[in-house]
Amino acid sequence: MTFGELLEGLGQHDFEAARGPLDAEILDLSCDSREVQHGWAFVALCGEKIDGSTFVPAALERGAAAIFHQSQVTVPTDVASARLSNADQVGTPNDALARENMARLARRLHHAPDEALALIGVTGTNGKTTTTMLIRQLLRGAGMGCGLVGTVSIAAGDEEREAERTSPESPVFFRWLRKAVEAGDVALAAEVSSHALCLARVHGARFKVGVFTNLTQDHLDYHGTMEAYFEAKSRLFAQSERVLVNGDDPYGQRLLASNRGFRSYGVDRDADYRALDVRLSPTGTVFQLQTSGGAWSVESPLLGRFNAYNLLAALAACGEAGFDLNTILRAVSSVKGAPGRLDRVDCGQSFGVMVDYAHTPDALEKLLAAGKDLLPPGGRLHVLFGCGGDRDRTKRPLMAAAVAAGADVIWHCSDNTRTEEPQRILDDAAVGIPAEILADAGRYHRIPDRAMAVQAALKDCRPGDLLLLAGKGHEPYQDVMGVKHPYSDRLAVEAVLRGAMLLRPWKYLMKSTDEHG
Repeated sequence: MTFGELLEGLGQHDFEAARGPLDAEILDLSCDSREVQHGWAFVALCGEKIDGSTFVPAALERGAAAIFHQSQVTVPTDVASARLSNADQVGTPNDALARENMARLARRLHHAPDEALALIGVTGTNGKTTTTMLIRQLLRGAGMGCGLVGTVSIAAGDEEREAERTSPESPVFFRWLRKAVEAGDVALAAEVSSHALCLARVHGARFKVGVFTNLTQDHLDYHGTMEAYFEAKSRLFAQSERVLVNGDDPYGQRLLASNRGFRSYGVDRDADYRALDVRLSPTGTVFQLQTSGGAWSVESPLLGRFNAYNLLAALAACGEAGFDLNTILRAVSSVKGAPGRLDRVDCGQSFGVMVDYAHTPDALEKLLAAGKDLLPPGGRLHVLFGCGGDRDRTKRPLMAAAVAAGADVIWHCSDNTRTEEPQRILDDAAVGIPAEILADAGRYHRIPDRAMAVQAALKDCRPGDLLLLAGKGHEPYQDVMGVKHPYSDRLAVEAVLRGAMLLRPWKYLMKSTDEHG
C-alpha cells in the first residue's frame, strides 16, 4: 500500500503537512524504531517519558520509507511524512488521538484483518491468559485454526512466539491478525488489558465476542479507582458484536443488569452457559455444561475451581462465536493450562510443588482454595509470595491477608522489586498479616531474596505437604532496579531439588535459562 493510500484511512483533520513521495510503498508500520525495517513507516509518538521524535534518525537509518510524527521533526524530502493531529476538536492536546490514528493506519495497512476472523477478546483481572489459550487449544483440537495474542505467547497458524506484553501496540496487534488470516486461521483469541483499551492498542478492531471474566483490585496505580478500572475494561464491549459475562462476578452482574443483550456464563447462578455439579480432584475437573441448546458432560485435566470457570468461559466464547459445541467438546480432554498457572514441578519429591502467576488478592484467594482441594489429609499448605514494586501499594496488605487466611506456612519474599526498596514492600504487605502469625516462627518466614526463600521453603516441606509459589508464574526474570535478571521459580525449585547451590537469583540460573530457551 502506498503512503498516499494509507493516509486515506485517516480523516482530513487527523493529519497535516503531508510531504515527500506519496507513492512510496509502505510494507509495515511500527512505533518502535528498533523494529523498523526497510520500507516500513515509523510512528513517532509522544510518550509519557520520551518523545518518539528523538528516534526518527534511528528509524531512517534502518530504512524507514515514511515518518508519522506528533512533534515537529526534520524529515528528508525524499522520505514521505505527515504530522498526526495532536489535539482534539477543541484544541486540547490528546495523545490518545494520535494512538487511535496509529491503530487506524495499522488496521488499514493490514486490510482490516479483524473482519476476516472470529475475533474473541477476553478482558478482566484474572483468567485472561488461560481462557485465551484454552480457546486456541479447543479450536485447533477440533480441526480449526486459531491465532493468539496473549501474555505468554503470540501465535498465528503453527507459528508461535514469546509475547512481550499482555496487549501489544496496535501495529503488532493488527500485524498478527493479518498473519493469522494468511495462515488460514478462522479465529483469534486475544487478551485485552485495561491499559490496551485506554491506550488504543486494539482501537478499531471489531470483536466477534467480548468476554468479561471478573474484576478485582489491581492496577489502581494507573486507574486510580475501581470505577475507573471497571470503565476501562467495559470499553471492549463497544467494539464487540456479542458480549459474554461471568454472571457470578459482582461487576459482571452490574453489566448484565444494565445490558439485556449480554450473555452470561457461571457456576453459582443461572446463566446461558452454566457448569453444574462441579467436581474437583487432584487429577482434573468434571462438570455438566448446560445451555439452552443442550447439556454435555465435561471432563478435563485442568485443576482447581478457577480453571472450571476458565474452561467454561472458553467453551461459551466458542459457542457465542458460532462454533458447534459438539465439535469443540471433543478437544476438552487434551487441553492444558497456561504455563505458570497452577503448574506442577515434579522432581520425584515426596511433597507437591506448584508455580502460579497469582498476584492479586482475589487470585491468591482462588489459588489457596485450589491448593486446599489438592492437599492430602494431614499435609500443610505452604505459600511463597511477594508483591511487585512500583505498583499499587494498597493491594499489598490485601494480598498478604489472603495468604494468611489460608496458608499453614507463609514464605514472604520479593517479587519484581523494580526501583523500590525490598524491605518497604515487605513492610507494606506485612500489615495485612495478623500479629500472632507474624510472631510465630514456624508459620511466618520473611526472606527478601526469593531464591533463598525457595530453598528454605523446600527444606521445610514434609511428605504430603504442598508448596505454592505465587506471583512469578511463567516469568523468566526478576526486575531489580530496572534490570531483568534471569530467574524462574520453576528452575529455582528444580535446582534445589537436584542439589544445586543457590547463591544469587540471577547467576545460578543463567546457564539453565539459556538451555531452556
